[in-house]
Amino acid sequence: MSIMKKILGVVVFIFFTVNAFSQYVDITDYSQNIALRDTLVLNPTEDNQRVNTYPTISEVYQIPCYDLYDKYWDVRNLRSRMLEIPFADDRLMLILVQSDNAPFTIPCVSDEITLRYGMTKKGIFHPGVDLKVTPQSLVKSCFDGVVRMAAQYGDYGLLVVVRHYNGLETVYAHLDKVCVKPGQMVKAGDVIGQTGRSGHANDDILHFEVRFMNECLNPEQVIDFEYENLIKNTLVLQSADFNVLPLDQCGPKVTPINKPPKAVVPKPEPIPVPKPVKPVEVPASVDQPMDNAVKEESAAPVSVPSAPDREEAEYYVVKKGEGLYRIALNHKTTVDKLMKLNNISNPDQIQEGQKLRVR
Repeated sequence: MSIMKKILGVVVFIFFTVNAFSQYVDITDYSQNIALRDTLVLNPTEDNQRVNTYPTISEVYQIPCYDLYDKYWDVRNLRSRMLEIPFADDRLMLILVQSDNAPFTIPCVSDEITLRYGMTKKGIFHPGVDLKVTPQSLVKSCFDGVVRMAAQYGDYGLLVVVRHYNGLETVYAHLDKVCVKPGQMVKAGDVIGQTGRSGHANDDILHFEVRFMNECLNPEQVIDFEYENLIKNTLVLQSADFNVLPLDQCGPKVTPINKPPKAVVPKPEPIPVPKPVKPVEVPASVDQPMDNAVKEESAAPVSVPSAPDREEAEYYVVKKGEGLYRIALNHKTTVDKLMKLNNISNPDQIQEGQKLRVR
């Protein structure tokens, strides 16, 4: 009897062991991020940053709204270029969370806003909100996006900037530690750092900003911090909602990038012209002033068309999860124009792989 029990026990052990190892576990990027969110330990390294295993972009097309931002992707400066906001009749509509995105997440648990957006009593513009937090609270990305900055930055201290797929950027400052680096893709709710007192901060706060096309807007137009949710899923903005400041009055002093200084070309001194009967042709040479060469070329007759050339048609192939609104933003046009160009009656019925005319 004892031998039978031992044999039965061995059979049961083998059965459960085989079944345990044969179970299939589906680990997606999102589930990995959820696991990281619960187990992440932020240990500072020599540069006070710890890079986690969030996926990193490898191609330019993975940068959110790259064309809308005029191919502007600065990993060192918060704002070093002024861009033209694509208003239509002084209105701009942004969808905050789409069906293919993770839901919105509050950036940090807070009981109080200690300083709001706008002019302070001292006459200084405050470009965001300061949230009172407990020491070393986890900071999370509000929406899906890609990290643009993760660096020590003047009075902001240690900060993280995330650009989202609708063109918005969120700024998280005065951090003690960060766990992301530029180019990493994050989901809404992914941990990006830990609160602290870095930079110009005397208390435990999270300085939080919302920006679009490098210009600040009131975060309380987007988020209800008391109830920890979005005001609305559709954000409608006008030019008056932005506080547009010169580059030298917003954040640390930076040098504009991708704009090399214009070369100063001195005016050539007048060359004395001899008075021979037969004109002498002087060939262009390296010693000849640049302006003279340009003038000789411009002297040639130029045929001017009687009517402007018609703009060539431009097409775009719909990617997975994209809607007409995001495509319109990326190509600096409107949903109505796209619908007219493509004879679309229902903007929600476009499909992946569909070829759309955008110009």
